[in-house]
Amino acid sequence: MIQLPTARGRPLAVIDTTLLSRLVELEIAERLPWLFRLILLPPEVKREAYRGPGRRRLRKLVKEMSGFFVDCYEANEFTRNLMRIDLDEGEAAAIAQAEQKQSVLLLDERKAFSRATAMQLTVIRTTRILIMLKDARAISAVAPYFDKLAKTDFYLKDEVRRKLLAEVGEQ
Repeated sequence: MIQLPTARGRPLAVIDTTLLSRLVELEIAERLPWLFRLILLPPEVKREAYRGPGRRRLRKLVKEMSGFFVDCYEANEFTRNLMRIDLDEGEAAAIAQAEQKQSVLLLDERKAFSRATAMQLTVIRTTRILIMLKDARAISAVAPYFDKLAKTDFYLKDEVRRKLLAEVGEQ
């Protein structure tokens, strides 16, 4: 049996609605403790996620993993208000909270990703999470998840897919 790494050494993370919903849909959100100490949920993210598709599974997961998925209300208000100019509430709150807590940010949307990286935040996207999970031996292969993503609204260029699969020795 593979042992879960200790909490020490794993970073704190803030997650955005789209990425959280995507990981729930892929049925791998419960494996995030392999990578992160805690996942902070801004209230805006939780509110958006609980209104979206898959909300029942998400509510169940958050309840079952309540010591890992933690509500957090600490955020830089100036940053949150500034981000709301052209980002949705969940993205703005996640960025502001990651800045306040000096944590990793789990986020996919292009505009929000650009804004967060310009702020020098560490941002991890879905494809990188999958690779990290494989590296941690929490999943055995990345390709099946890429196949599942291809059937959703997630877009991954063929060239990028090939490169990522080669990186993990799957092509």
